[in-house]
Amino acid sequence: MKTTMPTIPVQPDQKTEEPQNQQISPTSLVIDFDYMLGLACLIFNFATLLALQKKLSLPLLEVGSFVITYLVACFYTAWLLAKGKIRMLWKKQPNEFLAHRILLGFIWLVSCFSLNLSMSVFNTSAPWLSAAIIICVLAGVVFTLEEWLPQAVKNVVHFLIASSTVLWCYYALYLIRLYPVSLLALMALGISVHSFIPLLISITYINILVQKWKIYRRYLLAGILAPLLFIVGFSIKWNRISSEISHKTNVIAAGKNNALPDWILLGQSVGSDWVSKKIIIGDLAYQMPTEFFSFGPTMTNLGQLAQHDPLVFIASFFMPKPALDQQDRIKLLNVIFDGRHYTQERLWSGSDLVTSHVATEAKIYPEFRLAYTEKTISIESRARQTLMQEEALYTFHLPEGSVVSSLSLWIDGVEQKSYLTTQAKADLAYKTIVGVETRDPSVIHWQEGNTLKIKVFPCTSEEERKFKIGITSPLKFENNQLVYENAWFNGPATSQASETIKLDFTQEISGLKLPFKSEKAGSKLVFNGRYQSDWDARFNAPPVSDAGFTFNGKSYSMLPVQAVPESFAAKAIYLDINSSWSEEEFDEIFYVLKNKPVYVFDQNFKLLNHENREAIFEKLSAFNYSLFPVHLVADRENALLITKGTAISPNVKDLSGSHFSNALSQDKILSPLKTLNLSTELSPYLKTLQELRIIRSEERSLTEIRNLLSRNQFPANAEANESMLKIGNSGLVIVESNVPVKQNAPDHLLRLFAYNHIMKQAGRHYLDKSFQSDSVLQASLVSEASLAHIVTPVSSMIVLESQKDYDRFDIKKSKNSLDNASLKSSGAVPEPHEWALIVLFALLAGYYTFRNYAR
Repeated sequence: MKTTMPTIPVQPDQKTEEPQNQQISPTSLVIDFDYMLGLACLIFNFATLLALQKKLSLPLLEVGSFVITYLVACFYTAWLLAKGKIRMLWKKQPNEFLAHRILLGFIWLVSCFSLNLSMSVFNTSAPWLSAAIIICVLAGVVFTLEEWLPQAVKNVVHFLIASSTVLWCYYALYLIRLYPVSLLALMALGISVHSFIPLLISITYINILVQKWKIYRRYLLAGILAPLLFIVGFSIKWNRISSEISHKTNVIAAGKNNALPDWILLGQSVGSDWVSKKIIIGDLAYQMPTEFFSFGPTMTNLGQLAQHDPLVFIASFFMPKPALDQQDRIKLLNVIFDGRHYTQERLWSGSDLVTSHVATEAKIYPEFRLAYTEKTISIESRARQTLMQEEALYTFHLPEGSVVSSLSLWIDGVEQKSYLTTQAKADLAYKTIVGVETRDPSVIHWQEGNTLKIKVFPCTSEEERKFKIGITSPLKFENNQLVYENAWFNGPATSQASETIKLDFTQEISGLKLPFKSEKAGSKLVFNGRYQSDWDARFNAPPVSDAGFTFNGKSYSMLPVQAVPESFAAKAIYLDINSSWSEEEFDEIFYVLKNKPVYVFDQNFKLLNHENREAIFEKLSAFNYSLFPVHLVADRENALLITKGTAISPNVKDLSGSHFSNALSQDKILSPLKTLNLSTELSPYLKTLQELRIIRSEERSLTEIRNLLSRNQFPANAEANESMLKIGNSGLVIVESNVPVKQNAPDHLLRLFAYNHIMKQAGRHYLDKSFQSDSVLQASLVSEASLAHIVTPVSSMIVLESQKDYDRFDIKKSKNSLDNASLKSSGAVPEPHEWALIVLFALLAGYYTFRNYAR
């Protein structure tokens, strides 16, 4: 039965009547089968698109990434044509069936985005754009039901309809470049009709605006102006920031004798807001007007960051770009916006990979203030092609002072443990096998800033790949509590990943605080749920054990750091000012030090006084980060540095080749610079200098620093003895000795001692890379890393497919070493002579046993 909708209502205060346009009535709308069928098709297509975007493995999706949504759109089009509710494009459309045409347009729009997954015209929509599209579609559906809506809701819906028109027109204009080709291909390839869908929706929406203008003028005008004004405002801000960046770049480039690279000086002052980020990233990830006449989005090595953002496209079309080359923008992205994971070298794509499950199992030793954690990561490929091989890349962020002590890769369902070798050999083997031979390896490399890079290859949709990483970590000692910090990672998406967490304490603890609910399973605490990234566990600190670990003739035990400060009257004090400092902190420290020489670094050292301190602080506190030149402090024994860590800064490696780096590496003063840190962590730059023992940093509060300064004191040197090494923020030192000690400590004491000893020995050799070129030094460092089986700047772990692969690249299993750590290993390892006695005893026992049986 054919039904009609009533006339569009006029607001009570309106005197002008709208022409009587026939539409579907609210009562008949519910029983209008054609409308309900369209709504069902739209919901089905949207669910299919979500499944395709999430790369879910469903049998229905195997026919193709867009075929299903395309067939549904064709079906509903044919259905409405047969019912007479739409006509051919060159004919006038019946206005009474506008609701059906709106639904049809959205069904085709979903098909457009499904097709885009296979034949890319746009990069992945920016998050705000995805939300805007969904809101616009929902507003369009609600608009078809306006007869049932209260007046206030109608006003909002018409505002959104007008805003939606701007968005659909943007897409229609963007696709102009495809119209000629799409017209030619329309007869041969029906899918090219997708190019015209935004244009057809735009025409429909413009007709709606014309019809509704007299009644809803205010809301329609506001809806059109709101996005346009926002775009104009964004473009103006884009132009201002871009001009500032270009100006700063030119000023820095004109500077004489810059010790630091130009991009680092620029990074200190460039904005860290979202607009600045988009400007710096530019065509590294965003589609830009330079590719306007190409037939696909920009393909970049930034992978997951690649996006289509109309704000960026429009602003960059009308406004100038900053004078930054690609390499400088990548470096700024790494430092300011934490993009290092996305800009790392990779040999194969990993765009179809997701992290499906994480199994975290930690053995926590409260009495030794350390923990060993194993993370088993399961990787799933959502690629449609079963033979497609991809490379999984993970960047792990470890707690301070941590070291990787094991790596495993499952090959053909069997766990294969890693061999430890030099970074160069591991890198060569991985690149050869992955880049040329495409077979199974996994490799892990050390990186600055307590991070590690792990690569796994190949990952296919035929099987789930699995690897395991073992991490030895000191527990943080804070306010008489111990803190176990979780190691988290960047890598294939974790949005759908599940996780099992098991915490096993070696003794009873009290005051445990966890950010999630756990259940008791035997001696372990267990959590099952969604993947947890950044979390920690806190509990009361028990007394430190006096037990030790013995291996290879050496004993290792732990001692608390002495809390008694030493006398120290600094002759010169340096303030490392950056954006993390508050004016109150600066004023208080300056007041305490008013009778002492206080310096800051601003291209050179400047003496602070009452006249210049405010201007200097205003300038330096605007810097995103600071790089204090330790090498320029001549009298290091009598100097003190006071800093406050920033979350961002260049790594020491980023400075390579600069005058700053060369001068730092050539510094001959061996005494570490005494440093007091106001925050809970150091900047990445100072963190590396701390590990290399170029500075000796102590974390203290403002009150504690004030007390130390007023009493002319500094915390005692926990590493005054060469055989003692401070371990992270545990409040402990590990002592190496030749004296036998009481056994039962885990072998992780040796692993932590070896890591810190290697970093100390590398020292300034790390800065000029002589630790790699000096064969004697490198052999010594690699030997110590092999002994403890740990990943360091000179050593990496690798898993290869067969023993022949290890032999081909001259990678040998370490002898007389700890080998891969495990949750079961602890206590002393037998010495060589002890092994000989054990073997002799076993032989004798076997001999007498079998002799008795023989009789």
